[in-house]
Amino acid sequence: MPKSRCRPSRTALGSLLALALLGLCPTLSAQQAQGFAELRTSLFPGAGGDVVQVVERARPTFTADVSERVAITATIEAALSQGRRNEREVERVIARSDFGPLLEAAGCSFGTHENRTLAISEAGDYLDVDRLFVDAYLPWADIRAGRQALHWGSGRFFNPTDPFPQVLLSEPWRPRRGVNAGRITVPFGEVHDATAVVATTDRLDRVHGAGRLSLNFFETDFALVGSYRGDREDGFAGLDIRGTLGVGFWLEGGVRIDSDPHQEFVVGVDYSFPLFESLLVTAQYYHNGSGATDPDDYRRTATIAPVGLECTDPALEARFSEAEPDPFAPMTSARDYGLLGASLAWTPDFSTNLFWLQNLDDGSGLVVPTAAYVILDWLDISISAQIPLATWGDGGEFKPRDGDLLLQQDLGTGQVLLADFSPLMPDAVITLWSRASY
Repeated sequence: MPKSRCRPSRTALGSLLALALLGLCPTLSAQQAQGFAELRTSLFPGAGGDVVQVVERARPTFTADVSERVAITATIEAALSQGRRNEREVERVIARSDFGPLLEAAGCSFGTHENRTLAISEAGDYLDVDRLFVDAYLPWADIRAGRQALHWGSGRFFNPTDPFPQVLLSEPWRPRRGVNAGRITVPFGEVHDATAVVATTDRLDRVHGAGRLSLNFFETDFALVGSYRGDREDGFAGLDIRGTLGVGFWLEGGVRIDSDPHQEFVVGVDYSFPLFESLLVTAQYYHNGSGATDPDDYRRTATIAPVGLECTDPALEARFSEAEPDPFAPMTSARDYGLLGASLAWTPDFSTNLFWLQNLDDGSGLVVPTAAYVILDWLDISISAQIPLATWGDGGEFKPRDGDLLLQQDLGTGQVLLADFSPLMPDAVITLWSRASY
């Protein structure tokens, strides 16, 4: 029986539940649907293996009013993918490396899907309930319970005060992933509010808590934020400030309270010019106190996509198994970064933007240009690229040096096994996508 590395089938059950709640329940007084369908093609020039990936995705959102103050919302995502897959490329590298014969002799095998072309073994591989929540609008508070998007912070792309951080700089098409949580927001005064969140994992076995107190003085927003993770008894405390003094500005930072306490913060400004429709220029500095200043300390191969490997030797299997992701972990490896950005709306229908993320420690960078055109009110097309470069030096985090992606394992017998993961790194990633909204 082939082993599937897919999401649990709860996604299909969740889809049926969402449809039942929103389409079959006679007590719902009003219903509406909106969403989009998308076709995305990505090219990976310079990479090994498959260099083309095609993704088809539909993401409808259903909202139904249960009463004047209660509503149910569900977002169901169905997606199929063909071509390049990171986990398959990792498997290919390992199988062709010095580790291949060792794994084969040890009776190790990579998991496979029943439908290898689409990487599907069950409904959960292509169907997911990314949002399913109930809103209650009370006179004294707003309450949301269920799978929802959570995002706190004022910084561009990097948010040290976000309890569930994501960096979407290189994936502008991707919505934020849903989180199983209960959230209550209590306003007080005219412009202040307090928010508390209790969240859990998809397995419902670990609990995270977070709170945010938002105040506004002198037309400036101040927020005190804290989060605690019960399963590891750690968390963070932070401050988020955003306002306007001739230019827009933000300062967001916090202290991670764990076995390795460190600070993390961003500070930035933006300014809008009356050029064409509008031009917005952004500059930001990001500091990751847990990051390294030497590329030799990045441990790149520790973050390579996991593979579904089954071995008779548990120790050997653990060498390639997936480590549980840390929701508080910084998304970068180095300590200091600069971000420059410009967004220009040429016409109401055509816009371009360019972001340059620069690693200030090793000299590598990532440039992300994007152009978007609205063809019809319901149809738009975009093209984006991710271009790694070495502004100075020999490379580093975004453009690895020769040997950076070489995994070495000393067996203790004088034999050293090598696996070169450099074929995973393309010279660029170019993505063209069209989206039809309804």
